[in-house]
Amino acid sequence: MTLGTGEIPSEATIVLASRSQRLSGHILELALFGLTLGIGWAFWFASAGRDGQTPAKRLLGMRVVDGEGRPASLRRMLVRDVGLKVLFFVLLDLLLLSMEVEGGLNLALAGVGAWLVAALWCVWDGNRQCLWDKVAGTRVEVTS
Repeated sequence: MTLGTGEIPSEATIVLASRSQRLSGHILELALFGLTLGIGWAFWFASAGRDGQTPAKRLLGMRVVDGEGRPASLRRMLVRDVGLKVLFFVLLDLLLLSMEVEGGLNLALAGVGAWLVAALWCVWDGNRQCLWDKVAGTRVEVTS
């Protein structure tokens, strides 16, 4: 799909990424983040995010689009990928860890479980959106 003239694509031209592509993207994203200790991933994201992509989405031929089908802006990508995907769940884990109840480790695992549910939401969602996509108003499409 080419958007050279600023035209808004119709719903018919948007090809959503499949459930298996979304799951592959999650796995590759975590691997790339870990392999680069987060630093290389952050620099790559700063470049790819301008096109509505994360490093894994760029490698897998996908991109994040807004509600009108345009590539997500870098700002929206930062909110979606850094704010909602990472910071929200890190803060949730810290909150759960800080609770002084017996079995605090189990509460921290509940935070990881919440992230997994949010990430896997795309498997059963009709628009193949993870929970952070729903909050950010984005979808993931195939670009190639």
